[in-house]
Amino acid sequence: MSLRANGLSQVATSLRAISFDAHCRICYKMRRMNKDEAAKLLGISVRSLQRIVQSEKISVTYKRGDSGKQEAIFNAEEIERFKEQRDVETVKKADAPTGVTALARSDAMQFIEVLRSAITPEQKPLSASVSIADKPLLKLDEAAALTGLSRDTLRKAIEAGELRGKIIGRAYRIKRADLDAFIENL
Repeated sequence: MSLRANGLSQVATSLRAISFDAHCRICYKMRRMNKDEAAKLLGISVRSLQRIVQSEKISVTYKRGDSGKQEAIFNAEEIERFKEQRDVETVKKADAPTGVTALARSDAMQFIEVLRSAITPEQKPLSASVSIADKPLLKLDEAAALTGLSRDTLRKAIEAGELRGKIIGRAYRIKRADLDAFIENL
């Protein structure tokens, strides 16, 4: 029995040697692929494939091509194994127990409710608690809303010197008293 098994293994070995001859271009293509073919097989971009190579999850060899440039050569079997492993990991992540996710969501929702209850409706940010009419300095939009004039009209009045305004930061600021005086002179 062992002679028969030994004979079969020798036949299998010789068949493997014949079918995967390193000098045969067809067999070489079956076992090796360039970066474009590897990326296409994995369904990712070439740049993503480069990142995987950098993280040492896939090995690569470089050989000079016909043009004289170095070309990346990938082992097709290794690419297939990586693809299968990646697909299995994806399935495992998708099959995570829903109880853990639901628990995390419920904890997050409880935390949000605690935060909402800590902020009462009477508490507002400081900028929203002062009305436009009570502000000593107004932005162009606020002055336009208060007077009913357009932003362009107010900006042209500032540039013409009819209304005093100053650029603070990136926007014009107008004193409330200067705006009232401008309105009186209209």
